[in-house]
Amino acid sequence: METKKIRTSKTVIILILLIVLTLSIIGLVITTRKNLGNFGPKEFKEVDTSVVFEKMERISELSTIKYYYSDVIAYKNKKKLKDFDIPFTEKSFLIKYDGYIKAGINAGSIRIVSEEDKSIKLIVKNSKVLDHVVDESSLYVYDEKSSIFNELSISEVFEQIVLEKSGIEEKLIEKGFLKEADNNLKSYLEDMLRELGYEQIEIFFEAGL
Repeated sequence: METKKIRTSKTVIILILLIVLTLSIIGLVITTRKNLGNFGPKEFKEVDTSVVFEKMERISELSTIKYYYSDVIAYKNKKKLKDFDIPFTEKSFLIKYDGYIKAGINAGSIRIVSEEDKSIKLIVKNSKVLDHVVDESSLYVYDEKSSIFNELSISEVFEQIVLEKSGIEEKLIEKGFLKEADNNLKSYLEDMLRELGYEQIEIFFEAGL
């Protein structure tokens, strides 16, 4: 009986990981096809590039919610002497861009506490932010002003985007973004386990990102 339980538990874990891996592979194939479709024979150019680092890894993340947004950043800066603004040193810009945030868990963190006949009990970690991406093709800088005494740099633009991304995540989490991801994950696992024949399903969340 114990051997049967262990085998059944392992089967459930393997099925969960196979589903996540299959979805990841499908997404990768679709993305690759889209990217390849954007290039024609006349669009290739000779570019001197060097790949510094390459890495491919198996994706085992289970994303259960994705939030899309558009944002505008207004930035102003002046050089100061103590508490006084120095004339002709003002610089500013407005940035508009689109982005998305994904939340979920690592599929490998799902633990089967008990499993017997048509009953099963799982423990999973609370959802976390898995990815936060800025769509570079949507990024637009306008109303840009600079001074010869205080020039605008690319690094300042990216610093502001990084700061804004962090702020957006915090506000979204305060509004219950991760709790919604947990609810979606619970529903997803319950539906999948019912399809496998389980009737009594218990899912518990634990902290520990």
